[in-house]
Amino acid sequence: MSTQEAILLVILAAITVNLVIAVVLLVRPRFRARLTEPGELDDAEVARRTHLLASAARDGNHVPPVGVLDERVRRMSIAPPADESAEPAVAAADPFGVEEIPTDPITGFDLPATWSKRLTEENARIQRYGHPATIAFFELPELDRLAERFGVEAAERLIPPLAKTMRRGARSSDCLARLGATRFAALLPDTDEVKAINYIERVRSACDVWLEAGAVALRLSIGWAEVNANQPVDVAAKAAERRLHEERQRHRAREEHDAEEEGDQDVAAAMRTAGAS
Repeated sequence: MSTQEAILLVILAAITVNLVIAVVLLVRPRFRARLTEPGELDDAEVARRTHLLASAARDGNHVPPVGVLDERVRRMSIAPPADESAEPAVAAADPFGVEEIPTDPITGFDLPATWSKRLTEENARIQRYGHPATIAFFELPELDRLAERFGVEAAERLIPPLAKTMRRGARSSDCLARLGATRFAALLPDTDEVKAINYIERVRSACDVWLEAGAVALRLSIGWAEVNANQPVDVAAKAAERRLHEERQRHRAREEHDAEEEGDQDVAAAMRTAGAS
């Protein structure tokens, strides 16, 4: 074999190797995609999922359920490229298009519809795993009377401090809701009635302090009950409502008694004044 023929063979061999490498690089991704089972994540989806979970943990947000997360991953994978010329407000918008759960605009608490849904979910969890929870109702029963006397705006100024007090003592897993103008609620998962007393009394004490400091003649009424395998959420809610009503009646009786004593003192003072004259 001559030198020229040997060189030609080497060149042909190099060309063949390059062609094989090119074919492998082109065919491998498609072949791998066919081997991926339905529901299995490829590297790109795993990276996106990891990014979402890390962002949620870093921001202190609740990690979305798997179904929601999968949907977010799917939408991210098909989302069009971001427009670099877009305004900052548009660029900062939620890329997943998931609607936020509406909340009360004054307190940021859940609305009654969301509260009802959370109770149903928690009741199912309790019946399955047996872990208790506690429902608590909070109410400022005389706020309507205060609004009639001093105006609605003056009465509504008491709502944000109450909401702030409730949220300050709550955990991230607790659910807080505004059920009416003067009615609020808390769902405390994995908390029996005995442990719930700590949270309830903290809220009561803090509210009494700032109500007395503002010379507001109101008392916070609270009712609570435990949800467990033997007492489902509807029964517990009725028990909490009864306790709330009883406490409201005690506060009203105390106010009437104080008013009577104050009236008696005024009469006695008037009689002393008349006798002295």
